[in-house]
Amino acid sequence: MPGGTSGLRRDIDLVRRRAWLFIPFALIGIVIALAFGSFAGKANAVATMQLETVVQTLVNGGDRGLRIFEAQSMTSDARFKKQVVEATGDPTFDYARFVVSLSPISVADGVSRGALTVSIKDDDKAKAEQYRQAWVDVFTREYTAQDGLFRTRFLDKKQEVANLAEQRYQEGYTQLAALLAGKGPPIDELLRRPAGTSSSTSSGMIGELNVQIAAVTREAAEVEAALAAGGTVSGATASAILGQPVADGDARAALEARRAILAKTSTTLIGQRDSLSDSALSPEVRALVDNVRALQDTRAFSYNSLNDARVAVTSAQSDVDTAYSFSGGVAGTAVGRVAVAVAVTVVFGLIAIYLLEWLGQVRGATPDTA
Repeated sequence: MPGGTSGLRRDIDLVRRRAWLFIPFALIGIVIALAFGSFAGKANAVATMQLETVVQTLVNGGDRGLRIFEAQSMTSDARFKKQVVEATGDPTFDYARFVVSLSPISVADGVSRGALTVSIKDDDKAKAEQYRQAWVDVFTREYTAQDGLFRTRFLDKKQEVANLAEQRYQEGYTQLAALLAGKGPPIDELLRRPAGTSSSTSSGMIGELNVQIAAVTREAAEVEAALAAGGTVSGATASAILGQPVADGDARAALEARRAILAKTSTTLIGQRDSLSDSALSPEVRALVDNVRALQDTRAFSYNSLNDARVAVTSAQSDVDTAYSFSGGVAGTAVGRVAVAVAVTVVFGLIAIYLLEWLGQVRGATPDTA
């Protein structure tokens, strides 16, 4: 080599002359890259989702099924898991590989915020990212859509409660009807709350009978007052009470006849009303009536709650803001394996080249003693 050749040029020429030394180290590098990838740890793909649900129209606590905790609960639903597995494209995928955690931020009437984090590990970085994206896509759709699982699970549970309340009411009603078959007052009248109690009503037969008894009592009081005045009762007084012309000589007799009719009418009306009251029932019937009344209230409350939930679901707005991150497993990727193989080939190849060159120079400088 000419004496004026630069050091860099000498190094380049040296590498060219001994480039064949890279070949064995390239093979060794490939083996090391494959082996190192298995010890470098799995790729961990993470997604952090900032969730917010605002219920614009809040009715009677109707947002209790639309909070951040229910969003996390949705991820354990069998229907949600099935959709995620289908989205991965691998029918044998194990959903349990996902790790889901919740960090609530604020929960109040009408608003719920929190951070939901999902992560999954895999030997292949691309696979880990694919599975993570499948989960995020399914969750975003089911959390924000009006017909998504986040809302339908809430409504389904409310509907299930209403159906159960309806079933139990019908069973109690049927049992009561069988007990009173052919006897006793009408069932619908028995199921009305007595006046002065919770959920009482003045409608129905008892209410109507009370109105009639009050009218009879008022008229009977007028008749008694006229007869108790003493002396001769005028026809005008009797006419005003009875509502028809009465002669003076017939006034007292007419009023006395009316008093007797009113007394009998009052007794009859009171007897009819009392026959419809709880006091007229046997202990067995009274207990069953109270039970069916309670079931009636429960049924009404359940349907009110269901309708409140429908209003809340319609007015609820859910938003998702997702951030992605990644850690570990770089050597396990294709790019990572190539980098390891190239590094081993270059580093150890250069070491071998310069070591062989140095040994050659040492041998050339050693005098031949033979």
